[in-house]
Amino acid sequence: MRPVEVVVHHLEQARAAIAAASDLGCAVQLRSAPGAAHYAGVGYLKALGDAAGHELLIDCADDAGLVMAALRTGCRRLTVSGSGELAAKLADIAAQRGATLRHETTAPDVVLLNPETDPRLALEAWQRGR
Repeated sequence: MRPVEVVVHHLEQARAAIAAASDLGCAVQLRSAPGAAHYAGVGYLKALGDAAGHELLIDCADDAGLVMAALRTGCRRLTVSGSGELAAKLADIAAQRGATLRHETTAPDVVLLNPETDPRLALEAWQRGR
């Protein structure tokens, strides 16, 4: 089963999402909000994942420069939107650095788009809806 992707905004929320997923027996992939690398910065997002002990999937929107900055920062899980040709080139560069880059052409199916949402309630709702 594919892990549920959970958008997290801060450390407390990340830890709560990990704990809730563990309690509910579901796999979780923490990720940044869409385009978060633009306003939060890749350094913050990398540090957030490190502190939570669970690397974030970092959304770089359609910005190749942010992808490159994230790779230089040591981020290994990235998403990018935009052209497929650019995404393929960036995915090749990411792979050379031991990272993965996913090209997203539609909005991801995620849980927790609101910073105040209780992770356990959101994950329970997700499980009921599958």
